[in-house]
Amino acid sequence: MTDWQIARHRVAIAGRVLDASTGKAVAAASVSITDMPEAFAKKLALASLAYGDRWNTLPQRPDRTTSREDGLFYFLDLPDGSYTLNASLPGSGKRYGKVEQPTVVSRDNEGNIRRAFVTMTLQPTAVTGKITGPNHKTGVLLAEVRVKGSGERTFSDAQGQYILAGIEPGHRTILVSAQGYMAKAQMVTIPSPGAMQTVNFNLARDA
Repeated sequence: MTDWQIARHRVAIAGRVLDASTGKAVAAASVSITDMPEAFAKKLALASLAYGDRWNTLPQRPDRTTSREDGLFYFLDLPDGSYTLNASLPGSGKRYGKVEQPTVVSRDNEGNIRRAFVTMTLQPTAVTGKITGPNHKTGVLLAEVRVKGSGERTFSDAQGQYILAGIEPGHRTILVSAQGYMAKAQMVTIPSPGAMQTVNFNLARDA
């Protein structure tokens, strides 16, 4: 694309997709405009005529894009009005929820677009909680927490806190083990993608 072609376009909405648990950038997230002004809806209807049945399968469209490695995304040349953006991570199965974010596109007195910047945080499906010893007060450091039958695992911090993020929802068995303590298992039901359940463990000393 030449410099003059790039100069013709103006970014109307820019944003970044982040992991709500870690704050890190999320790549390959699908970001789409779900609510829009009538002027943009008409523009999309005209554009779809050139693609026919392929329109619904296009990964990149004026109303649909994908976040980059640094989590950034943008939409170009939008008319003024209120918009709603939807972000999801389709390649992760049900390990993340979806998020919606409203924003507004407007122009200044000279007709220049006031760029809107939107931060969209995807909530991972997760289990969190605290692991304590026999007195229920002292946190257990470096206890291993994992999901039975899958590879997800994490470790508790100095206060015994843990978060096991990016797991599949449903009926899951959480296994906890730590040096000097008896291992323990507990069932948990995670109702939907992006939900977070709290599961605390109290470990008995290993005889």
